Amino acid sequence: MKINELRNYTYIYRELLRISKSLNQLATNDCNYGLTARQEKREDNLFKKAQQLAKQVGLKAYHQGDPRGCSLYLIDKTMDDTTYNNGIAIY
Repeated sequence: MKINELRNYTYIYRELLRISKSLNQLATNDCNYGLTARQEKREDNLFKKAQQLAKQVGLKAYHQGDPRGCSLYLIDKTMDDTTYNNGIAIY
């Protein structure tokens, strides 16, 4: 692996980690109070960004909306959303 590839993967992981933390915070707010229209749009935009980043490494993103666990997983493109727990938790 070349150093530039490693830097790219590190950047992707850091961005996914930031997105995961934000999605978890939004899920907590949703559970406690409900989301405003602005927060719902932010949640959609964060997940779209996660999908784009996951695509760069040949995977797909899954958003798990329960705030008691990890909010973002990377799963293989061939997996369906019911087997997300076999993926990589981003936390």
